[in-house]
Amino acid sequence: MTNEADTNDRLHDETRQRLAESQSLQQMTAALLHRLSLEEVFEIVRREARQLTGAAGDGIYLLEEETWLREASDDAHADPRAKRIPVAGTYTGQAVRSGKPMLVNDYAGTAVEARAPTLTPTSLLTVPLLVEGTVIGALNVANKPGGFTEDDVRVLQHLADVAAIAIENARLRHRAERMAIVEERQWLARELHDSVTQALYSVTLYAEAARMALAAGKQDVATENLRELQMMAREALFDIRLLIFELHPPILEGQGLAPALQIRLASVESRAGLKTEMHVDGARRLPLPIEEDLYRIALEALNNVVKHARAQHVAVNLQFDDQRVCLEISDDGTGYDPATAREGGGMGLNGMEERAQRINAKLEIRSAPGSGTTLKVEAPL
Repeated sequence: MTNEADTNDRLHDETRQRLAESQSLQQMTAALLHRLSLEEVFEIVRREARQLTGAAGDGIYLLEEETWLREASDDAHADPRAKRIPVAGTYTGQAVRSGKPMLVNDYAGTAVEARAPTLTPTSLLTVPLLVEGTVIGALNVANKPGGFTEDDVRVLQHLADVAAIAIENARLRHRAERMAIVEERQWLARELHDSVTQALYSVTLYAEAARMALAAGKQDVATENLRELQMMAREALFDIRLLIFELHPPILEGQGLAPALQIRLASVESRAGLKTEMHVDGARRLPLPIEEDLYRIALEALNNVVKHARAQHVAVNLQFDDQRVCLEISDDGTGYDPATAREGGGMGLNGMEERAQRINAKLEIRSAPGSGTTLKVEAPL
């Protein structure tokens, strides 16, 4: 009976261990399907590595310049130069070079190879992070009471296989987003430069014309020139304000989509003489990339209202729930034919559609000449 009880206990422990492994791998797989930041991926990987192995310390190291490994922190403000270790002369580097796990229960390496509660780890298990056969770094755990086992090696390797793909996907997405931001800001810089240059040139011409008219005693001509100068300056100021709002506003990152849109309505549409209203239901923060694309879509739609719609009223509705976010912008302006505008590449429709596709959102535009315009975009969360 004792042997049978021991066997049942062992099978129970193994079943519980396999269930924990399965749940961890499911979490990591879910990370692949969501737009998680690198910091969020690091946090999930480190937590699951500790829980699955019973380790007290952990570390994720990414290969840098082939001869160095940099600790990947889940702190977005951490100094990237902190805690670098060489590939040569470290157990972590050995795992990276060989592409195979390293298990050391009589640890005598450098103390910075894993995050541990003591200055010197007593045991270390490090497995390589591989993406399509290429090592991108290593996942470490340290200081397990009683030391690590071959079963821990198997468990951590499974976790590392999924973690490597999640990390690489997050890194690639981050690079793509940074490149997109750089391209947009370069375009905005050119637009801002052209707008300011043209405005200043026109203001200078009208000012000179007014000066010459006054010198010649032509008061009426001078007054008309000054009136044109004032109008030109106002238009230039309005155009520049629109371009400035195209830049990434700090309030979007700091407070979220709803406050950023409220500031925009107060700063641009209201000053342009439009009656504005905004309704928000279930406000919450979203991943910044989703907020940015929704914000850009909203800006394009609002710019169209101000520049082309000849509207008296514009309304913004923002609804959040657990599965989606819905943004709707409607105006009572002149309206237009969306099919014709899309074919002609006007109204920024192509750009809005590209942004919607990037966040897997559904974009719908309802408009007709004389009937106003309603834009609706729904993005899954």
